Amino acid sequence: MFYEYALEPQLLSNWPDFRYFFENMGVSRGRLISRYPKHWKRLVYESLGDCGDMERKRIEEALIRADEKFLRRNNEWDGNKDWLTNAEAEHVRSPFHAIIARENPHANASVLVGDALDEHEPLWILNNTCDVLRKAQDMADGVATLLQASREIIFIDPHFGPENPRYCRPLIGFLQAAQHNRTIRLERVEYHLKAKSTADFFETECSKLADNLPAGIEIRFKRWRELPGSEKLHDRFILTERGGVQFSVGLDDGSEREVTNVHILSEELRGSTWDKYLSNAPAFELVDELVITGAYGG
Repeated sequence: MFYEYALEPQLLSNWPDFRYFFENMGVSRGRLISRYPKHWKRLVYESLGDCGDMERKRIEEALIRADEKFLRRNNEWDGNKDWLTNAEAEHVRSPFHAIIARENPHANASVLVGDALDEHEPLWILNNTCDVLRKAQDMADGVATLLQASREIIFIDPHFGPENPRYCRPLIGFLQAAQHNRTIRLERVEYHLKAKSTADFFETECSKLADNLPAGIEIRFKRWRELPGSEKLHDRFILTERGGVQFSVGLDDGSEREVTNVHILSEELRGSTWDKYLSNAPAFELVDELVITGAYGG
């Protein structure tokens, strides 16, 4: 659902090509540009020698605003080799979804030639919605790339209950996926839900859950109630500062063959949903908050 592409910097040496790739990349598109190597942006700047002043300025300004399109990784790089040779070696070590380059001299099935790329190429086809098994591992795998790339993670499911293992298993899986190969600091994790049980019961059950959450992760639970005549607490989402997804059934797991549809949100819908829960004027009434810290493995 979220795919990492190694994109040769020299492909972006003119505005038309730069615009094509950047308009088709980003979390809402399901395609992320690997920051490979770490000095990838500098390599793009160095490729702009034939650009006019105005074209260069447009590309440089777009690069400054484009951080949500990138995915960091712990990578290996040999400065004595060219970009494609390095990328193919890195793909063997830790695979990209695909490599997009100026040429494919080794007829590598994982390398797409930028000038020949079209919307029918299987490795480029956009899938912004898919069905996943309602199993904790499958649910986490579907959004792992988004979670690993984000500093803030917001879970929203009005029916979450810490006393219910079917909700706890996916939450543990999501947080484990978020921690795997993380290259940036996780600054905020919140879970937004409907207030149903008493505060004492909720706190007691959350304290039990903390023993099974990854050590050191702090999660803030915020319980809400609907305002009279206002919208309902119903939809289920995972939001981050970079993007978001909607789960059609919920953030709980199910029986052996059950599936849930997961849909990548447009930036507009992600932003409006974020504001309903995290703005200074939320759409619901806040009942209480509780913060717990994971202790498993610590």
